[in-house]
Amino acid sequence: MMPDRVSPVAQPVLSGLVTRSGLTRRRWLRMLARFTGGSLGLLFAIGLVIAYLITLRPDVPGSRRLAQRELQVLLEPDETVHAVAWARRREWWDGFRETYGILALTDRRALFVGIPPRELVSPERGPQQFVILQLGRDESLRIRRTRVDLGSAPGVSIETDRSRFAFASDDRVGLDSVLANVARNRRATATADQLARRVRDYEEIVTLKPVYHRVEAGDALSSIAARYGTTEAQLIALNRLTSTTIKVKQRLLVKRKG
Repeated sequence: MMPDRVSPVAQPVLSGLVTRSGLTRRRWLRMLARFTGGSLGLLFAIGLVIAYLITLRPDVPGSRRLAQRELQVLLEPDETVHAVAWARRREWWDGFRETYGILALTDRRALFVGIPPRELVSPERGPQQFVILQLGRDESLRIRRTRVDLGSAPGVSIETDRSRFAFASDDRVGLDSVLANVARNRRATATADQLARRVRDYEEIVTLKPVYHRVEAGDALSSIAARYGTTEAQLIALNRLTSTTIKVKQRLLVKRKG
């Protein structure tokens, strides 16, 4: 037992012991907190690594060959492939896994055939799965270069008025061929539209002009009327004839203007 009263000589010694004891306790508490925090951080990191390894799906060996083979199966008998590029796609909600495949531009559609990565926890054997994405090649189809994966990789964007897909690709030659084909198709479409407008304009002009027929030997008013889809009475009225008699080299009006 400690004495009720401490002599003045022993007081400094006891104060030193109390101070050192408090410092030691606080030091041990700090060390324990540091160790516990470090251990929790280490356990959390190990958990992340384990979760990553469980969900990680490595690239399927020969994915390009498999995608190319499946593309040939999907093509219709009379469908023509104009350009292809190797591409890969990553879902926005999955930052670790990518689907490798082939991007094909045909005369009818833009088609992506991908091979999803293999699950480590799934059976090794089983039917091959494919990821198929396609957009019809109509007037609204647009293809342009872009950056994907938060701007970290070059790629291409394919979109219409209703849908949009983005793919990463290091196949510069393939992408160049895809974009060049799109540009050629756009120019060809513009040229065809311009030609169609000219034909319509010409037809409108022709329909507005009066149509005449020059009478040749052997022509009769009835045969001329049948040729132009009209009647003898209409031809007589248009040309103010007094009878059905006509002369060679005579110029007959068979259709009014407009």
